[in-house]
Amino acid sequence: MKWNVKEWVTESYRARKTGALTAYIYRSLKWPDFYSSCAPAYEVRYGGAVIAIIRFEGKGATVRSLAAAGSFPEITDLDLVEMALWVSKLRAACSGLN
Repeated sequence: MKWNVKEWVTESYRARKTGALTAYIYRSLKWPDFYSSCAPAYEVRYGGAVIAIIRFEGKGATVRSLAAAGSFPEITDLDLVEMALWVSKLRAACSGLN
């Protein structure tokens, strides 16, 4: 684990892990089978592929790995959950400014 996530551009984040791994987290479009409400969702991209979807609803988040994640064993489900926690924290900090 040990990810460091920072806002990269508006509504997008760059996640870096010690050891030179870098993933990008972008605000996503609607995923028909996963985006059932107007809750914000984000795509986790690594190695040029979308490997997970993070959806925020209320105070919680749902993280779902996609099939492409199997190609990248260096990023585990725990890593994805840590990224979701970082994004949640950063989103809360930004909403507190308004």
